[in-house]
Amino acid sequence: MEDDLEKALQSLTVQIKREIIENYFAERVYLEEELEYLDEQVRDYQQEYAKLRRTFWAFYQALGSEPAIAAVMRVLDLQDWPAYQEFLKLPEAERRRLLAGRRPFGLTAFRRHRRLVFDLYEELLKQMEPLRAHYSKIVNRLRLINEDIQKFNSSFDFGLIAAQVEAMEGGGQVISGGLQAAEREELSTRMRFKRKKLTEEELPPVPDLPPLNQVKTRLSQVLSEFYG
Repeated sequence: MEDDLEKALQSLTVQIKREIIENYFAERVYLEEELEYLDEQVRDYQQEYAKLRRTFWAFYQALGSEPAIAAVMRVLDLQDWPAYQEFLKLPEAERRRLLAGRRPFGLTAFRRHRRLVFDLYEELLKQMEPLRAHYSKIVNRLRLINEDIQKFNSSFDFGLIAAQVEAMEGGGQVISGGLQAAEREELSTRMRFKRKKLTEEELPPVPDLPPLNQVKTRLSQVLSEFYG
């Protein structure tokens, strides 16, 4: 009778270990897939943002000078000028190519210039709309993944699991040869997931620009001051 009970307990212990291992790897694979998908989304976002960055460069080139850019940025209430430092590093020939093929309609040179700036501004607004939605989805997915990581690390704390299994086995060694406390903690640390972080360089936020009809008059005034 005691032998049967001992075999049953051993069988139960083996089954519990197996379930712990299976659950651990199943959850780990899930998190790894989620993190890989997040990385793909971030790469897609970066490619989309690169197009927005280039439109900002064209916008700066159309404005023509740093004083004019500064005045426009004040109208738009933008303290940080998006992608401006990268714009400054562009060779002059590449800056000129930013406006190649753009021929806005206008009876006078100033009206054509103003139309060019307005067209680029509307292009910025159009590109920002889907980018902002994409940014929001990534931030939300990042939050959910980090919540899952926290739950995973709490559920699969190797030190706690090892101690529980040892207790089930009457203090026997879980791993052949045994593990010292420091070794167990090191292994537990390696088995945990680190919280995922994204820097502004990796995930640049989308600037907040007002609709053109709200700033059109003031922009026209600024452009007239600096034109020519």
